[in-house]
Amino acid sequence: MIDPLLVSLALAGLVAGLTGTWSPCGFSMIETIGPTGHPGGLRTTLAASATFAPFALLGGVVTFLLLSLVGGLLGEAGPLRFGIAIGLALVAAGAEARGLRIVPQVRRQLPVRWRSRLPMPLAASGYGTLLGLGFTTFVLTYGVWALMGIALALGDPTAGIVIGLAFGLGRAAPIVALAPLADRPLGERACEAMALRPGLLRGARIGDAVALIAVAVALAGSAGAEAARKEVAKASDPGTAGTALVYERNNGHGEMRRADGELERLPGSDPAVGGPWVALVDRDRAVLLDRATLEQPGPSLGAAGADAVAVTNGWLAVRVRQRGRDKLKAAPVGADGSIGRARLLARVKRPSQLSAPALSGNALVVAVSKRGRNELVRFRLRQGRRPKRKTLISTRTAAIAGPSIAAKKIAYVLTTAKRQSVRIKGFGKGKGRSRYRRHQGPPTLWTTAIDRDRVLVTVVKRGGRSKIISLHR
Repeated sequence: MIDPLLVSLALAGLVAGLTGTWSPCGFSMIETIGPTGHPGGLRTTLAASATFAPFALLGGVVTFLLLSLVGGLLGEAGPLRFGIAIGLALVAAGAEARGLRIVPQVRRQLPVRWRSRLPMPLAASGYGTLLGLGFTTFVLTYGVWALMGIALALGDPTAGIVIGLAFGLGRAAPIVALAPLADRPLGERACEAMALRPGLLRGARIGDAVALIAVAVALAGSAGAEAARKEVAKASDPGTAGTALVYERNNGHGEMRRADGELERLPGSDPAVGGPWVALVDRDRAVLLDRATLEQPGPSLGAAGADAVAVTNGWLAVRVRQRGRDKLKAAPVGADGSIGRARLLARVKRPSQLSAPALSGNALVVAVSKRGRNELVRFRLRQGRRPKRKTLISTRTAAIAGPSIAAKKIAYVLTTAKRQSVRIKGFGKGKGRSRYRRHQGPPTLWTTAIDRDRVLVTVVKRGGRSKIISLHR
């Protein structure tokens, strides 16, 4: 799923970069790189354009990524910082719409001596970097300053990279496009129009205003998505299907909440819900209950050491911890609730660990923690045939915990040395997008449950107490 905030930030960065062409540095760069700015002619112009463009992108990334990293060191982006970012976007949009004079203005221009002392492609790379940085030369838009503040407030490196790439592209594109035409009538007319028709700059700044308003709207939506609310106090390990929510109370017993708010105590621990079933652990057995009546339709599954289950229409999965090993098993479930023979899917020896399993349809996901490597694995279960195994994530630098699955979306907790995040991804490679982040240390994010609209997350506080919070997807 495309993140509207990143799209709006990219658009604002691109438009701000394009507006930056209306400056002494932008005009002079077209002339400097163009065929009349050096003795090398069109061939040198094309070579200089080829070095100017990537270094403009690099300069943009350096500025905005560094700002976002500094913002990340200041702590998690909460409602206050989202509010600051929204305010910056709206104030800058108002200033752009009114065409206010840019204050403060950097009056430094590009070093002219570079083009006489260095080969033009090398000089162009330096010019591209300075223009991409954004704060080292003239920039005729408040959008640049607003985006710098927004990158700092969000503290999100992904947002910083997106803004930087878009801004650098906006700075480079018109210069690279016009430089080869600088000695031709078409290029001369374009540059004259930009210099002599103030309405063009006015239109560009109106475009900046519109893009910044879009950023403010997207920020407001993301602030709502980031805002977590308490779902269940004194509980952990959520599971959800349809309108039913199951979890384990801090005292160890399972509980189910129905759509009307009715709470029902379950006859066991570690509950899971899926399809028409509720599954739970009762001593050394995995028990299946009808979700509507909470009656047991048939015999349970013997599973000595079981401490986690998952269930869906056609499958029951069980994690067993016994004799220093973690084992993951899956058994087919009939329409009448009968449980077939369990098949071993995975086995690891301590200190390696398997997470609690999660099921959706025929897809089972589990996090595998090994010495020196952590993985997120998907199994495709097949009746009477060996399941297909696929590693979705493999990392040596982060821990993976608490996966859950709904349709083709997986939620899980990713923990690095500095922070934890709740992430959502599909069945392909990659770590997916972050929906909630916090710095490492108590409280700790643990298990998840995902449905169509939300992600439920266990938050473990000091002393082992826990609660469940709800995040918008």
